[in-house]
Amino acid sequence: MRIGIRELKARAPQVVREVRETGRSVDITYRGEVVARLSATTPAPAPAEVAAAWKRFDAVARAIGRRTKGRKARPAGGWRRDL
Repeated sequence: MRIGIRELKARAPQVVREVRETGRSVDITYRGEVVARLSATTPAPAPAEVAAAWKRFDAVARAIGRRTKGRKARPAGGWRRDL
């Protein structure tokens, strides 16, 4: 959906309600050019979910450590580090 800045000014509560209820983004235009986007936020994960993710990560790290015990690690020479 696209909406001009003047129309947004006049209908802001309705537009925000629609974004919240439908989850669809609204492009805001100024003189026909999109200058901003209004979109619904995603809720932050619960602390329990974050803790569980770190626990899984630690388990994977330990498993990798057991498999590589006593071997020399090879440098990641050609890997891209800017990803």
